[in-house]
Amino acid sequence: MSEERKKILKMIAEGKITPEEGDRLLGALRETDGRSRFMKVRVTDIVRNRTKARIDIPIGVIKAALKLGTLFKGVIPEGQKINVQGKEISLDGITPEMIESIITELGEGGKFTLADVHDDEKGEHVEVYIE
Repeated sequence: MSEERKKILKMIAEGKITPEEGDRLLGALRETDGRSRFMKVRVTDIVRNRTKARIDIPIGVIKAALKLGTLFKGVIPEGQKINVQGKEISLDGITPEMIESIITELGEGGKFTLADVHDDEKGEHVEVYIE
């Protein structure tokens, strides 16, 4: 049994998600295969040149979570904006369907970098990408 499957079953057992929500997440896991894509987060200690954190989330799981919708209500603060290629974009009004569409389109090619941040003060490099 995969670690992802165990985590989903544990969340159901602990009452963190409903059995229906768990079923959707498990379904998304079943859809993935050797060609599956992931959103990856890497935090690297620049000074020591070592990985501090490594997170890989299957795109299928992200899509299933977005379909659940209620898991993400209130996660993004009202008025939050991001800067994409020099353009400021408001995150108000972005729906789970819009995010799913973006993820699907980004997931078609090779590596797509969502964020690449160097913090010289903390000596860290943070990279978020889909691959």
